Amino acid sequence: MGMKDKSQEQAKQWQQQGKERAQEGREKAGQRAGQRADQQRDRARQGIEDTHDEAHDRLNEDYDR
Repeated sequence: MGMKDKSQEQAKQWQQQGKERAQEGREKAGQRAGQRADQQRDRARQGIEDTHDEAHDRLNEDYDR
């Protein structure tokens, strides 16, 4: 194997590694996006539950008077 062959083989290896890393990055980004969406949904639900509880507390106070 000559020097030219070695450098071409090395370039192919680097290119493949770059493609693999790019794919891994896309996968991680997709997972993070999914986790963020779940967290936002959970926060929204918590906000609704808090509002619902506050409304019940106010109604109970009105009836207690």
